[in-house]
Amino acid sequence: MALLAVLAGSGCRSKSEVYVIEDQGKTTWRATLDKKMDTPSEQWAHACKTRDKGFRKKADRQMLYLFRRWPNSKEAPRAARARADMLFERKKWKDAFNAYQYLISNYSGQMSNYDSALERQFQVAVKVMNRRRLRWILGGYRAPEYAIEYFEEVIRNGPQWERAPEAQFMIGKCSQDAKDYELAISAYGVLGYRYPESDYAEEAAWQQIDCLVKLRKQFPANSDVLDRTLVATTVYLSSFPSSKRRSDIIQMRNELYEVKAGRVFNEAAFYAKVPKEPEAAIIYYEKMIEEYPKSQLVPDAEERIAELRAFLALPIKARTPNAPRSKPLPFTKDPLNAES
Repeated sequence: MALLAVLAGSGCRSKSEVYVIEDQGKTTWRATLDKKMDTPSEQWAHACKTRDKGFRKKADRQMLYLFRRWPNSKEAPRAARARADMLFERKKWKDAFNAYQYLISNYSGQMSNYDSALERQFQVAVKVMNRRRLRWILGGYRAPEYAIEYFEEVIRNGPQWERAPEAQFMIGKCSQDAKDYELAISAYGVLGYRYPESDYAEEAAWQQIDCLVKLRKQFPANSDVLDRTLVATTVYLSSFPSSKRRSDIIQMRNELYEVKAGRVFNEAAFYAKVPKEPEAAIIYYEKMIEEYPKSQLVPDAEERIAELRAFLALPIKARTPNAPRSKPLPFTKDPLNAES
């Protein structure tokens, strides 16, 4: 009987009561003292009126209240976009970037003019990159590395956006300006891999070479950096054969070619100075001639090989003449230093 009573009671409810879904999100304490409307359309009209009067900070709170209170309403994406635009106009760069990110993350399918939101985010990233901190102390300083995460977010939001290659280039530029050349080289390499046909691909390849040149100045004895520079110049010439920098690249490659040849030549010269290692010196001179046949050091290497071969043709005693015997040290006291 109790079960029948429960079933009977549940059957008394109307269909409208059973299937009503109330769209209610969380509010914000910032809008506690603001006037609140009963519907999202009324709240939107009220917030727009406040904005048009010039009270953008107050309108910001009202827009925020709207899309938090009614997140699934048709006015919510418009309110989120309006709030982001107002923050941008007030030059609240970080807050504006986050507001556009909220809009893209939650209303990408409902918002209009998606590219304009990416454009605003890109502009904020450039502002962060060029911002001077602590201006009152000797004019301040720049910290472009802080903008890297902003440009990365822009690329994630629009990997095929028309300015995505430029954003990737800016990531490399930020690291390069911060003198983190390895990160800059990686960022420029990503640009060449993802966007090889973009207008920034050639400039990125050149900046890679420039970063490697600066690394060579920091670590002149590092052979790995030298080899990477040669590889980068080779890739540049093969990818951009008609570049205006072609002659500069070829000249740089010739200089690097001579540097590598000179290192092998110096190794051979070292062994040539060792009395019992003339054969090793000949091996290194021949290696230099084989690996770097166009080097300017080839004639010197051939001359050294001929001298060493002539030396090896001599009898063993003639190769190592007896050195003049040194005088034995006196065991008597030096009369100048003798004690009186």
